[in-house]
Order: sequence, then structure tokens, then C-alpha cells
Amino acid sequence: MTSSIRALDPSVVNKIAAGEIIISPVNALKEMMENSIDAKSTTIDILVKEGGIKLLQISDNGSGISKDDLPLLCERFTTSKLSTFEDLNEISTYGFRGEALASISHIAKITVTTKINNDKCAWRVSFAQGKMIDTPLPIAGTNGTTILVEDLFYNMPSRLRSLRSPNEEYNKILDVVGRYAIHSSKIGFSCKKFGDSQFSLSIRATLDTKDRIRAVYNGSVASNLINFVVDENEGLPLDKLTGYISNMNYISKKAISPIFFINNRLVTCDPLRRILNQTYMNFLPKGNKPFIYLSLMIEPTSVDVNVHPTKREVRFLKQDEIIEQISLKVNEELSKVDTTRTFKASSILTGSQSIGQTSAVIRSKSLYRQSNSQVNADSSNLSQTTPNKVRKYENKMVRTDASQAKITSFLKSSQYVEGNSLNKDNNNEVLNLEEDTEEEQNNNISSPSPTVDDTSNKLIELPNEETNILDKSSQVKQTGHNFNYVVIKNKRSMVNLSSIKELREAEDNRAHKELTNIFANLNYVGIVDTERRLISIQHDLKLFLVDYGSICNELFYQIGLTDFSNFGRISLLTENNENLKLVNLLSVFEDLPKQKVRDIVSSLWQMKEMLDEYFSITLKTDDDSENLNQVQLQSIPLLLKGYNPSLDKLPLFIRRLGTKVNWENEIDCLNAILKEIALLYVPPIIKTIDQNDGNLCDEQKIAFVNKSELLETTLENIVFPTIKRRFLATNNLVKDVVEIANLPGLYKVFERC
Repeated sequence: MTSSIRALDPSVVNKIAAGEIIISPVNALKEMMENSIDAKSTTIDILVKEGGIKLLQISDNGSGISKDDLPLLCERFTTSKLSTFEDLNEISTYGFRGEALASISHIAKITVTTKINNDKCAWRVSFAQGKMIDTPLPIAGTNGTTILVEDLFYNMPSRLRSLRSPNEEYNKILDVVGRYAIHSSKIGFSCKKFGDSQFSLSIRATLDTKDRIRAVYNGSVASNLINFVVDENEGLPLDKLTGYISNMNYISKKAISPIFFINNRLVTCDPLRRILNQTYMNFLPKGNKPFIYLSLMIEPTSVDVNVHPTKREVRFLKQDEIIEQISLKVNEELSKVDTTRTFKASSILTGSQSIGQTSAVIRSKSLYRQSNSQVNADSSNLSQTTPNKVRKYENKMVRTDASQAKITSFLKSSQYVEGNSLNKDNNNEVLNLEEDTEEEQNNNISSPSPTVDDTSNKLIELPNEETNILDKSSQVKQTGHNFNYVVIKNKRSMVNLSSIKELREAEDNRAHKELTNIFANLNYVGIVDTERRLISIQHDLKLFLVDYGSICNELFYQIGLTDFSNFGRISLLTENNENLKLVNLLSVFEDLPKQKVRDIVSSLWQMKEMLDEYFSITLKTDDDSENLNQVQLQSIPLLLKGYNPSLDKLPLFIRRLGTKVNWENEIDCLNAILKEIALLYVPPIIKTIDQNDGNLCDEQKIAFVNKSELLETTLENIVFPTIKRRFLATNNLVKDVVEIANLPGLYKVFERC
């Protein structure tokens, strides 16, 4: 019977095409890594499980992918790199076919999380068989793209059986990542196995090429290199050649495959490799292998990159002449250094001498460094190193390297950066901050800027009150990212008030030594619950759950005591002065009669000089009259640079200043005002919402994500570093810190399993 010709099923065609492009996990990683470089990324992080077969994840901070482009992302022959065939003649990007992700999606499960700069949130979507599954979901994320590839070759058992062991596949991945890391300047790379605390490879973006070679290979390679540059082309299409080659002092029996980049594309060029190895044979002892890294820039019109599906091979015009010229230049460079070699001399000394070193590190600090009252918050620590090595058991080891993974990296799709805030209204004005404290004059720090809006509706939370009040006409809204800091170099004023000295002494007497030590040496983990204001920190081998609301309240009270009469100033500026009049701020409280409002404004107006001098709280009227209805709030104190209080609390702050402060007693008055300022600075409660709730609109979900991200970065980068540096934990905070786990206890639990 005669066989008939028929068209193959599209799924068969796609699997065949995928098999040509994705041969092993390292091919899939190479394609995705090149896409990250094309996206102008500055950091690329890679996570691998079982040699990339079970899991292969790459995260970058590049330009990201638009939500509108996601449906076409994994379809074959869809690309943003070229539009016509003639574009191949001047191609400057790694990718151009639009086949890589499509091929991967036919032999693996793909999940993409991406965010472009203009989006308010990231989008996550899965792909299978080249098609998008469901619709993209909004999630918290940073600018850039994270691609997660799982179960590679799950539907191609023959290809799966042909792969090497997971360790060998992982070594191939490390090799390719290292080669791109050497060539890609100003891009940071990291690669590690899933579950490992240490990175197998970590390259900072600031390293130069020589330091990158040292990090990828070893010091013996980097210390024996010759900088190799060829500028003249002698009529050839070779524009420039740069790189590093090993000199005569480099001795290695292990061969390192030459690293060749042609027009920034990693390629294999067997003719060039062979002729360079022959050149080195004239200089190196028998059996020694050289190190070669060369980057060739050839006229794009002379290079054909469309030779092989994997794009590892290229062809270019006058290939033999270019290779011969390179060989002659290498021979010339090696001849210059052939007269100088170093040899390792054997030592007549045997054994080793151990030198014990004893060092004493004594650290003492006070909560109030610039006040007259000095208290030693930390006892002296004595550490001694001995020549004998003591084995450290796993259940006694603590993560101290900041480059190691944190627990939050497993809870988020990508590394955290500050999220975008809501867009400003056209009527919003910028606030000017006058900074006059001595210890913060040397640098300017950006933080979200409060603005004024007369249309927002806010829920005002009333701590220590019977009920919460829904604001029907609140004037304050918080948006934006940047404060304008105006540094005023005023001499720090000395405070000799006996009442302040008594309050500082009382605070010192309430110090809890053990709790202070925990906060002074904490490792920040992350927020657990924004609604209950719970956060997790690590100290030594223990994990603690902390009420950050109480901790922040105590911190800002202590900052108020420390910098009393030396606060910075947050100046509130708005075109509509009605927004900041005290009577209008207090009008949000329906339970306050007009006479009570007048009494509050009157009491604050009578103390305006004291509030301005000691607390940077400025009250003024437009016409300098005594009309209480015209009294405006023009500034509030700046306690911590880079952190701004929630201006939604301003009405409550004014109300409590007028009702909770005993103006007749000096110490009670100052203490109450400091407590109210601390209460103003406590981070607000962010009510948790279900992201899968279909009744909520996208704006509500995005607003929740942005608020949570802003709170996370503020606590991690501003508040808790300040806590580590200057916080004195008091006895009343013991109930707000709960130990929830410890490493030895966890080991005992797992030993029973």
C-alpha cells in the first residue's frame, strides 16, 4: 500500500521545533537570560532545582512586558526585535526569532510575572502549549520580569532520559551564567540551587571584567591575565577586538573552554579555538591549558546569525583572514611576556604555626547621646578567638550574611522594591521640610510626600477611644514619593529643663536589658499582618512575633525626648488655607459641639509660642489676628528623616492635643504632647482584603498592594534600622514580643518525624 503525504498535527510540529531549540535546561536558561539582557536589566537572579528540570526561575529588573503583549508572549514567531528580514543585517539584540518562550511552553509549564514602569501593579499569568491560560492576575511586584519554568520535558520522556545528572546539568548552567557575567558589564548576576542559603555564583554589577573573571573562576586565573586589544582591522570587517588571555605564569591542567562573544553573542568558533590552542602550544609546557576570553565586534552586515536554531554558531565574511590576524596578535602578545616567568619554590619548613589572637571589643552606647543624661544601654562584650577550630552544628548556625536569601524571597514573586503610589491630583502641592537637627544635616533622603486635597473621604482611627469615626469631609490625603528637604544648619540647642531630664531618667530606669539586646541585634524578616500590625524579626537562633505599632510608639516617644526642642519641621503648604484651619480639621468629629471645638482651638492658640519653640508645631492666622476661626496648622515636627506620619491622623492629633494635655503641670504637659506626637507617627492600620474577591474593583486591590509595599519598605529600610541603632526597649514592651520558634527546637521536631 502506498503511503500518503499528510500534514503533521500542529502539536507535533511545535514539539519537534522545541526539541531543536531547547536541548537541555541550560538552553532554556540561555534564551531567557538573553531576553533579560535585551530588556536592559541591571540584575539577573537565577534559581535552579534538580538541574533545572523541576524548576528554573529567572528574575530581572528590566523594562518588563506590557499586559497587552502577554497573550502573544508564547506564540511562535512573535517578537519585538525585528519586523523585516532585512533587519537581520543590523541585528543588535540576542533574540530575533520569537521561538524561545514558545518552544519552552510546549515542553514545560511556564508562569510569567511582569511589571512595566507605568503599571501600578505586576501581572501574573501561566502559559501552556503556546497559549495563555486564563487572564493575568494583578499582584504585588517590582519593575521587571520573573519567568518560572517547571517540569521541563514532562511530555518528552525520551529527551528527559537523555539528560545528565542534576549536578552535571547545574554545572552547565553555572558555566553559561559565568560566561555571560564576564562579558556583560554593569549587570549583576546571581545563581543558586533551590533550598541553598549560599549563592553558587554572585557577581555585583559594579565589578569590572577582571574581577568578574576572578569571581567566576579563581584568583590564579585573574592574577595571570593579559589585557588583549586589537583596534586596527587591516581592511577586514573586524571593528574591534577586546578580551583577556592568560600569560605564561598560568598553570592549569584543567581545560576551560574559550569564551568567544561575536557582536555580544556567546558563540562557539572551532576554527578560532583550534588556532589559538596551537599558538599557545609554542609557549606553555605540555599538558597546560590556557584561559581565553575574546569579544569580537564585526560589522553587522558581514555576520549571519541565523545559522542554527540555538544561535550558538555564526558565520561571517573573511573568517579565515580575521582568525589568522587574531592568531598573529596573540603570538605577538605572548612573545612580549615570554621572557618573564615565576616558579613556585618549595619551603624547607614543615608543619604550620598557629597564632592565637585575643581581641576585646567593648561597646557601650546611650539612648540619649546628645543629652546630659547618659545611660549605658549595652554591656561590654568580650570575644576571643582561639587557634582550635570548633565545629559548628547546623542547629547552632545563624544567617549573618546579608546576601543570603531571606524568608520573604519565598513569599514574593520577585525581590521587593518600593511600589508606586497613587497618582497625584492636579491640585496637590509639595510640602517643604525644614531640617535643623544636627545629626541629620549631612544627607538628604527621599520619602513619600504628604499633600492636601479637599475631596477625599477617609476612615479616621481613634486609638484609646470608644468608637471610630467615619470622616465625611476630611481634607488630608497622602500621595507621592518625594519630600523636598531644606537643610538649615542651626546649632543644636541644649535643653536644661528639669522636667525633660526627669522624663529621660524615668525612661532609662524602665529599660529592659535583654529586650534591648534583641532589638539591637535583630534581623528583619517581614510583615506578618498589616491589620493587626504584626511583624517578624530574628535574633540569634530565635524567631519573634512583634507588635510593631507598640514598638514604633515607644521609638518615636524616645526620639521626641532625645531631640526635644531640636526637631525638624514639616511645613504644610496649600493654596486653599481653609483646609488647614483647626476648626475645619475638627469638623470631622460630629460628636464635638462648636463650643468644645472653640475651647480646643483657644487652648492651642494660647500655647502657640511653646508649641512652636519646643515641638515645631506652628499655628498662625492669615492676617495675624486673634480670630480663632482663622487659626491654621502650618507645620508639624519631623522626627525621623525619610519617614512621614499619616496625615489622615491630623484631625485626631489636634483633638487629643486640645483634650488630653494638662497645660497646668509642666512635666505632665510635655510628656503628654510627646506621647501625642508619637501616636501621630505610629504606622496606620492597613485592613487586609482578599485579592480573589470578585466584588472588589482593581483600584481597591492596587491601592492595598501599594500601601502594603510602602509600609514594608518604610519599616525595613527606615524604621527598623533606626530601632537597631538607638532604641531602648522598656519593660512594658515585654508583652508585645513573643517567641514563636527557635532553631534547636525545630531540629528536635524534625528529628522525631
